[in-house]
Amino acid sequence: MEIYIYGLILTAFIALAFLSRNEEGENVWDRMAGMPERLTRQLGRKFWRGPLAGENTVRADLAVLYPSGKLKGQEERFGRDRMKKALLIILAGDLLAIASYAASGQSLRLTDGYNLRREAVGEGEAEVELELLTPAADSSAGGEEGQKEAETVRGEYQVTVRARTMKRQEVDALARSLLDSLPDMILGENTDLKHVSGDLILPAQVEGFPFRIVWESSSYAAVDADGIVGNGGMAGEEVREVTLTPILTYDAGAAGEYRYEGEIPLEVIPPTRSPEEMFRQELGEAIARADEESAAETQFPLPQKVGDVPLNWREKPQDTGIAILAAAVIIAVLFYFAMESRLHDRVKQRGREMAMDYPSVVSKFALYLGAGLSVRNVFFKLGEDYLKQREEGEKERGAYEEIVLVTRELQGGIPEQEAYDHFRQRCRSAQYTRLCTLLTQNLKLGSRELLAALQEESEAALEERRDSARKIGEEAETKLLFPMILMLAVTMVIIIVPAYYSFSV
Repeated sequence: MEIYIYGLILTAFIALAFLSRNEEGENVWDRMAGMPERLTRQLGRKFWRGPLAGENTVRADLAVLYPSGKLKGQEERFGRDRMKKALLIILAGDLLAIASYAASGQSLRLTDGYNLRREAVGEGEAEVELELLTPAADSSAGGEEGQKEAETVRGEYQVTVRARTMKRQEVDALARSLLDSLPDMILGENTDLKHVSGDLILPAQVEGFPFRIVWESSSYAAVDADGIVGNGGMAGEEVREVTLTPILTYDAGAAGEYRYEGEIPLEVIPPTRSPEEMFRQELGEAIARADEESAAETQFPLPQKVGDVPLNWREKPQDTGIAILAAAVIIAVLFYFAMESRLHDRVKQRGREMAMDYPSVVSKFALYLGAGLSVRNVFFKLGEDYLKQREEGEKERGAYEEIVLVTRELQGGIPEQEAYDHFRQRCRSAQYTRLCTLLTQNLKLGSRELLAALQEESEAALEERRDSARKIGEEAETKLLFPMILMLAVTMVIIIVPAYYSFSV
């Protein structure tokens, strides 16, 4: 099923590349991003409220960042860029999912439909997940081909495929410890050994112990050596007493083989199992018999029939492709909306820079006006100085970029009052609004107090800048508080833990 999903997504990308071949763009990804970008923008404006309706916010942010550019073109370029990156992430996730699916099929152990490949001697055990396929109950098709077409998944099974085949005091201590622990280990789903109705777990080896365990039973009809409880014919209050004998063997090489025995008494009571549970019990017995009979072989033949039910097996690949693809889609969606957030952060950063530059702008206005320049010429002077600094490698400053735009509007014949109004609207700041108000009043009324007002505004702006710097410092201290607490906790652990263990000793 998974491979069809991966193929469908890959086909969708191919179809998108084919349908967008006539789109405008420098490369195939630009063309592929154009069509879904327009559709997403239109649907967002038509149906969505909230985050997807943020195109108006995007448009406003782009207007601030690119005041002299074509707004529609910038908006389309931004939308196409984030859609392109989202599509790249999804395609990469799909290709990784396909690769994961292909890799999972290379490690399969089931061959010929019935044989499980064993590891070499000494390599340890391996767990294999299998799907059991049986003919459908309503199948009327004849022959082997008709039977395969009517097969259904009967269930999933996990089969353990074993590998082809201290000093004496230490072995004795381990044997005693293991014999004491076995009664609790073999319970399975039973509550205790006085009420055994389900199969027991009789391990051939326990992790952490070097023994091979062989089980003997006082009544193999009641409990066999594999822990299968034969209580199918029991009824009423019947109880069967059984003694299990675990035989532990340890190959000590030249010293020979060490052998240990114990006794585990238990009582078997009648079962309460469904037909499916009975089927699973018989199947487990068949698998165990096949395992024992083929322990020295390179292949583990799985049973082909249980009772009158023919069996077919199919190994389940360990495919992580779906998880990879889901993660890629989630990352693509988050990235798509994160770009809008980053754009808004750029606008906020520009606003902070303009606020920091405001005292300098006002003081320069007061200085040049005091030197005899007109307001118009002050704008030209500030713009000219800024452009020279940019040519020398200085970074871009939002406030002076806006001043350069004012000079270009004035050169283009726009009236001064209208140019100052545009300057105020683009800056979107209470500080620059006050400056534009002073300039506009001077233009309308010819105020003689403009120089004094600008000097007062310069002093007030410096005070605001000090308050802003103090606020930024307090915010930085708050952000550093959590790392400092974390470092304190780590330091306390480093000091206290060794001290605790030294006292314990």
